Amino acid sequence: MIRFFISNGRNQSAASGGRWGMMLGVAMAAAFGLVLVTLSIGLALLLAPVIIVAGLIARARLRRMLREMGIGQPREGDAPRNPFQRSTGDGDVIEGEYRVVEEEKPRRPAP
Repeated sequence: MIRFFISNGRNQSAASGGRWGMMLGVAMAAAFGLVLVTLSIGLALLLAPVIIVAGLIARARLRRMLREMGIGQPREGDAPRNPFQRSTGDGDVIEGEYRVVEEEKPRRPAP
């Protein structure tokens, strides 16, 4: 049994909730949970279309930007092009050969 002690400083009285008080507390918690679930579902139903439309707009803008940069689906009459592959006729590519030359390190005398 749950007991609450209420005091105003002069006299003290005990108030017990009993079984009905416990059932009332459980019913209030269940009602509060049901209200929270209802509100969250309603908010999701209101925001879902907004988020979907915003995603579609962002996707269209991104595709347009990529198309302007030459990445993605080619325009009519254009040959397919991979943006990460350079053609052999690029003038800004410098080709050359290299080799590693190692310097001889002086050997330490054996102790």
